[in-house]
Amino acid sequence: MITSASLEIKLANVMNTLPALLPMRRGAIVALNADGALETAATFGFEHASSGARYLPAKAAIDRIVAKGAPLAFPDACKSDLFQDELQSLMSGTGQVTFIGVPMKVDQETLGTLWIDRANDGGTLEQEVRFLSLVANLVAQAIRLDRHQSRDDQPIMDEEGARKKNSGDKEPPEPARQRPAKIDWIVGESPALKEVVEIVEVVARTNSAVLLRGESGTGKEFFARAIHELSSRRKKPFVKLNCAALSGSVLESELFGHEKGAFTGAISQRAGRFELADGGTLLLDEIGEISPAFQAKLLRVLQEGELERVGGTKTLKVDVRLICATNKNLETAVADGEFRADLYYRINVVPIFLPPLRERKGDIPRLARVFLDQFNKENNRDLAFTPAALDLLSKCYFPGNVRELENCVRRTATLARSGTIVPSDFSCQNGQCASSMLWTGADRPHDGHTFNGLAMSRSLSVESPISFGYPSGPGSVTVTQNVTDRELLISAMEKAGWVQAKAARILGLTPRQVGYALRRHGIKVKKI
Repeated sequence: MITSASLEIKLANVMNTLPALLPMRRGAIVALNADGALETAATFGFEHASSGARYLPAKAAIDRIVAKGAPLAFPDACKSDLFQDELQSLMSGTGQVTFIGVPMKVDQETLGTLWIDRANDGGTLEQEVRFLSLVANLVAQAIRLDRHQSRDDQPIMDEEGARKKNSGDKEPPEPARQRPAKIDWIVGESPALKEVVEIVEVVARTNSAVLLRGESGTGKEFFARAIHELSSRRKKPFVKLNCAALSGSVLESELFGHEKGAFTGAISQRAGRFELADGGTLLLDEIGEISPAFQAKLLRVLQEGELERVGGTKTLKVDVRLICATNKNLETAVADGEFRADLYYRINVVPIFLPPLRERKGDIPRLARVFLDQFNKENNRDLAFTPAALDLLSKCYFPGNVRELENCVRRTATLARSGTIVPSDFSCQNGQCASSMLWTGADRPHDGHTFNGLAMSRSLSVESPISFGYPSGPGSVTVTQNVTDRELLISAMEKAGWVQAKAARILGLTPRQVGYALRRHGIKVKKI
């Protein structure tokens, strides 16, 4: 069901009142349910239709309205390709039939469609479209309010009221503390994402060092910026540096700066990233890639808050909040002597594990719409997804996470043949998705090479690729050809005596990820 009993009555009253205000033959309110599917919530003029029916008259037109988020009006619907499947129903002895459909929207979010049809009287439709749009938006607000009340079992409270209730009016008013703006660059409502955002909001109030961990493409930089913007340092600079592929000497110059003449090409004095971030926040991405020699230099700065520019003798004091990010297993690196243990403990004060996209599938449609909107603005296009297309995206695995989803959306939008993106537009539906071949290891010889630290086999599928990485530490599990991720997990658990924390270290994962994998594969933990 998409509505409560009380809302169902209200929507039925709306449809029964419309004929007194507009000339109409039939009409319906069609809303998106919790699964993103369209269902009829209320109707008028249908002998056999009922609320919640799966049968959707004018389905093609409704899909178009929901996808575009814009009204559709046809003076003679029989001439449109959108109604070819139900010409007989449209005609019904009335001659030409006019169709008007408008989206039901709240805060730019489309919740469904309100549509009517009637005999064509040759008049203009602009006034009727405006009136229906007004009614549709009121219906959308009623649906939104009903869903919130059903979920929380209490009336909606505005943000200011909620803040006062939670604080007990003990804290100073928020304007006096210049509360930061909404973090609108983090998109999603999934429980996994909300959990991370809650941690970020708490951590941001302190100056503790943060280590962002997670797979490539999970948005570490966006969360680092969120920590900065929610902190008391938000008026100071947010500086970032990717440490990967930089030699020790270049990295030293980038972070600490250099004096004029310190080396060939140093034609002037230059401030380093630590100086530039003084009073603010410094993000060091790919921290696991720095050399052991430079790790010792970085450790001194973090411990003492002091540095010297390359080629200089003056000691500079800096006050920087450090955020590091990595997709590397630092525990294994420490065990192998590749990463200093003292530096590890210095940067790993507050670890935050970012969930992969497969753990927040409900956010995929929202993210896809955001990426498509960006594409439309950049290319002066007006593309939109159909519900079926978004449903297809939600079922994809996306091992490359948000970055891979963005590439998929842009690739599909670039090659789309019409203004509406449908499932057949995706390359995976035409056997042309190179990404799926990359992640499944299709058509690749098993020659011992590894990807993300783990050999991949021909037997893996896109729906269930191996998600474990870094089995290169001491006591790691030996991977053989055609091994599955379930077998690998069981092997690691047996080797660890069925202790999840030990198995996590063997596999290069977190205990939480191991627990999730055990539940996903239905493996019962043995007690020894």
